[in-house]
Amino acid sequence: MQRPIFEESKSEILNSLYEAEKRYLAERRGLEAQVEQLRKELAEEKASKSTACVGGCIHIKPPLGQPRYITYKNEKYVKVERSPRVGDVINVTSISGFLSETKTGNELAKITTNASEWLVLDHAVFGVSSTVSSSDYYSDKYDAVYELAPSRINYDGNEYVKVDREPQKGDLIRVTYFDDQHVDTYRVLMEDGYIPNMDKAINGTRLFDFEDDEYDGVYELVQPRITYKGGQYVKVDRKPRKGDVINITRITSGLGVVMEGAVLAQVKCAYPDGDVDVDHKVHNISALVSRTYGDEYDTVYEPVND
Repeated sequence: MQRPIFEESKSEILNSLYEAEKRYLAERRGLEAQVEQLRKELAEEKASKSTACVGGCIHIKPPLGQPRYITYKNEKYVKVERSPRVGDVINVTSISGFLSETKTGNELAKITTNASEWLVLDHAVFGVSSTVSSSDYYSDKYDAVYELAPSRINYDGNEYVKVDREPQKGDLIRVTYFDDQHVDTYRVLMEDGYIPNMDKAINGTRLFDFEDDEYDGVYELVQPRITYKGGQYVKVDRKPRKGDVINITRITSGLGVVMEGAVLAQVKCAYPDGDVDVDHKVHNISALVSRTYGDEYDTVYEPVND
């Protein structure tokens, strides 16, 4: 028996109403999240007693070509090839609102909530909607995902900070293309040169070819710091100078008594032959660290001026 036409129409209407209600509820949640975020920003602005606009512009349209990096609300983001997460920024290209026509273009928006079928955004895109639906019922689309670009990275227990220069020996680089494959990983360059070795292999290879392989970020090692008599000092790879702090590991008296153990001391005078006068006696033996007598130090720190 054929189903009556009016029953099919009724079903279509009910499905449309159901989808519209879902969209309305999602947009309402998005607006509520946006209001809550604005409240937080207002509270932060009042706390800092600042009259500046918190977070800068609401949105920035990216140039053509989907750039590797974008700036959104004064923060730098890097393009990634994965599904979007909370905190990411996406480039929305098409969106349809509740009972409104579909609008297209390019507009960046930050994800505040990632539900099963909805991405809740921090503002209404194209002034239409603050939610992006994955349902085929709507025409919502985005073509790029960006994550917050880190300025500091912890790699193998060491901290690296991002720098704006060409990579050098000892730098950490973010490898994005290697041996004709797209990758997303970090490696330390063990030497200078056009095809240097890396600290770890990628697909069984340690050689990074600057002509064929690609990277998009350079990070230099944050040298360990110490505090000596209230001052900050950072490790350097050179001979000690006046004002530096050295870590003395062995000291010998004129009578041949040898004492070992790490002791920090500040350099008062550094001599051409390698001997160093320091600001106090080491192990109550001597304030002269002499290479001639077999005295040793293993680290040199210079004053920090930041």
